[in-house]
Amino acid sequence: ERHDALVRSITLVSEKRSGRIKGRTVADGRPQRKYTAPEDVHSPTVSTEGLMTSLAIDAKERRYVVTADVEGAYLHADMDETVIMMFDDDMVDYMVETNPEKYGPHVHINKYGKKRLYVQLLKALYGCMQSAMLWWKLLTSTLVEEGFVVNPYDPCVANKTMPDGKQCTVCWYVDDLKISHEKKEVVESLVEKIEERYGKMTVMRGPKHTYIGMDIEFMENGEVKILMKDYLTEVINDFTEDCSRRAVTPAANHLFRVNKNAEKLDEDDRKLLHSITAKLLF
Repeated sequence: ERHDALVRSITLVSEKRSGRIKGRTVADGRPQRKYTAPEDVHSPTVSTEGLMTSLAIDAKERRYVVTADVEGAYLHADMDETVIMMFDDDMVDYMVETNPEKYGPHVHINKYGKKRLYVQLLKALYGCMQSAMLWWKLLTSTLVEEGFVVNPYDPCVANKTMPDGKQCTVCWYVDDLKISHEKKEVVESLVEKIEERYGKMTVMRGPKHTYIGMDIEFMENGEVKILMKDYLTEVINDFTEDCSRRAVTPAANHLFRVNKNAEKLDEDDRKLLHSITAKLLF
């Protein structure tokens, strides 16, 4: 009935910086662009300014800090509209293997001889345009229920003044959280409450953290170091040109000159250029 709501399933396998192999099945939400305005499903993330200011406060006040990752975060949020997802070929067999009675009777063969299985998404699956926004609303409501007040200038920073008069702060970038307070028990209590609601999290404690691509280290003198060595190493390794020379500045005289007669990059080099530029901007 609603062909425009149909999305395909995609299975992604990637290697994390830690060397761990991670796989997930997501939705190809591109067809949703035809009927969904981006501004209606935009999900905020903590601003660079908000995060850096928070880290500086953490260091200055010698706060106890944890960073945590909510596993399968989007799947905790209910889907807000009818979205049908299609599995095909081998993925159909995997779905039937997990629950033959539930999925087996609904498998059919199309006119091209391909297996098809259609399911309705009840939860906000990764890849759907509205999923990030639905998760943000859910997490925000949880923090508000715990007495936190969302910062009016940064919707991914929330604060709560505890009974001791000290402030507890939560920053989040999608499903990556940073929680801080001067007392360890305050932070650990909030971690427990979040885990009661969303399940066991991957939590990092202590003065060193890896958070959204940054290597963060809190020093004993009230300072914080923020490095991205591993991230930059990836960029250097991906870059195929010789970059062993030194330069005083990247701002050469021809920086903003456009050579319309220049030879265009092939598709692989174009993608590499855009990827490296995006990483350096991040």
